[in-house]
Amino acid sequence: MNTKKLIGTSMIVLLVVMMSVSMVAANPAEIDILPDDVDLVPGQNVSTTAHIYEMVCSGSARTLDVSVTAGNPSEVTYYIIDNNVAPGVVVATGVGSASYTYTPAVGTTTYDIIVLAKAASGTEGNTYTLRYYDTDSGNSDEALATVHTTAIPEFATIAIPAIALIGLVLYMRRKKD
Repeated sequence: MNTKKLIGTSMIVLLVVMMSVSMVAANPAEIDILPDDVDLVPGQNVSTTAHIYEMVCSGSARTLDVSVTAGNPSEVTYYIIDNNVAPGVVVATGVGSASYTYTPAVGTTTYDIIVLAKAASGTEGNTYTLRYYDTDSGNSDEALATVHTTAIPEFATIAIPAIALIGLVLYMRRKKD
């Protein structure tokens, strides 16, 4: 093989590799799921946070993908809320996965996005692996999510109707006498 062609081809390959590396380095970021272990309750939204940090933002759009990588994806529904843009408003939703594109301000280094996860009814005891992925940096984090039985109602939820019922019985009994 011709030495000049070999050197030329090597230089082109090296240039392509360097450009690829520089494009990844242009949008670096780390991502964490908070909390690390998620306790799901069937039919209830459980709040988690996609904590994106060590960002170098130039004002361009970024994308967060959330998904179930282990377990039945059709049993988990996601609701994404970006309090930086629209506090308390769901900006994306999906069953098994969801994707949200956002644009942090120039110079932003940390960005938190609320991700609500809801397990379907009848999934008690199931476990899932939740994956949050920053498509621009290629970094992701995973958390184990376990579905527990329905939450125990608070004392007031039981006490108020019980007291009302006892009061009604005593009132009716007093009226009878």
